[in-house]
Amino acid sequence: MSGSGERFRRAQRLRRTTEFRTVRSRGSRGVGSLLLAFFVGPGGPPRLGVVASRRVGSAVQRSRAKRRLREVYRRAPRRPAGDLVLVARQGLSQAAWPEVERAYAVAVARALRQSGRPSSRKSSRPKSPRRGSRAEAAEA
Repeated sequence: MSGSGERFRRAQRLRRTTEFRTVRSRGSRGVGSLLLAFFVGPGGPPRLGVVASRRVGSAVQRSRAKRRLREVYRRAPRRPAGDLVLVARQGLSQAAWPEVERAYAVAVARALRQSGRPSSRKSSRPKSPRRGSRAEAAEA
């Protein structure tokens, strides 16, 4: 990202922990070999959040992984309208660039495909009372 026109402005980034948590908890998930993608949308301008945990490697490897995620997002032909969080997995910083592009395309496509339906992680069924709960004791 050499020119100033290629930088990610504040309006194009997720910055607050609450924004990241919202996307990860409510968003649809797409899994790729080198990254995970969480998407909430459509709505608003495209915004990106990038995460690389210590599991990815040293600080140098985490920084490289995050730079690569930002770059693959920047070079993507289309950016989804909504919030996108990319989570680096082990091996991203050492992978060949075509592998990174392929993993990004697969993960984002899966997340977008799932965004049209409710997330499988959340059930719309009402919770049944647990055994031994107060509600169950009151009924008896």
